[in-house]
Amino acid sequence: MVNPLFYRQVVPLNRDTHRGLRLKPLTKPLEYAAGAHLIPAVVDEFAAAATEIPIAFLPGANHPAAVFVTGLKPGTNAFITDKGRWSGTYVPAYLRRYPFIIGDVPNAEPVLCIDEAFEGFEETSGSKLFTAKGEPEPLVGEALSIANYYRAAASRTDVLATMLQNFGLFRSVTLDAKLADGQTTVVHGLLVVDEEALAGLSDERFLELRRAGVLKAIHAHLLSLATVSRLAEKATAPAPSATSANA
Repeated sequence: MVNPLFYRQVVPLNRDTHRGLRLKPLTKPLEYAAGAHLIPAVVDEFAAAATEIPIAFLPGANHPAAVFVTGLKPGTNAFITDKGRWSGTYVPAYLRRYPFIIGDVPNAEPVLCIDEAFEGFEETSGSKLFTAKGEPEPLVGEALSIANYYRAAASRTDVLATMLQNFGLFRSVTLDAKLADGQTTVVHGLLVVDEEALAGLSDERFLELRRAGVLKAIHAHLLSLATVSRLAEKATAPAPSATSANA
């Protein structure tokens, strides 16, 4: 199975195997995401991020996947500073979850997993994951909470994307922007909601969207597309001091 973005060695968190493990803060905590121009997004965070980060969809095998557009060409991320920090006010939940993730186990309950290859894990310094008796420290509880939140929100996002696809509301786009140095850059292969198709939905189908509780997310997605020009400015301007906010 292909590992999710950024994850390299996913293993279940184990109180015996990982009893001595600690999580230390890194000097450049988000440097691992500096080359990601697309970051997975979940529907719950659309509204919080819409005024700052463009939200689009990528075609998928079963249904499109929601993503934040963080760079205007592959290998770039306009939100990561040269100090490896986030320069915006909203930090995507996908980044806040890492290096933890919920993993599925055949014939068993899902379990909290870690990316064992993450540079922040060691046994000499940082916050403990377990007590000497093998009991989870508060850090593990917090990690489990956000990982579970992300898992549930991802399911809700799948519902949204499936409905949009089934109702014929997606259209292919190329995001293009002019950089401060005069160069033009484009991002291909993205999908966005077709506003004309949305306006032309039958009353019955529009009611289905309303009953599913996805209208707010759709409007936030459409609003976010206006931030593409600001993304271009961000890509060529010196990054401001980094701040963060939770979902």
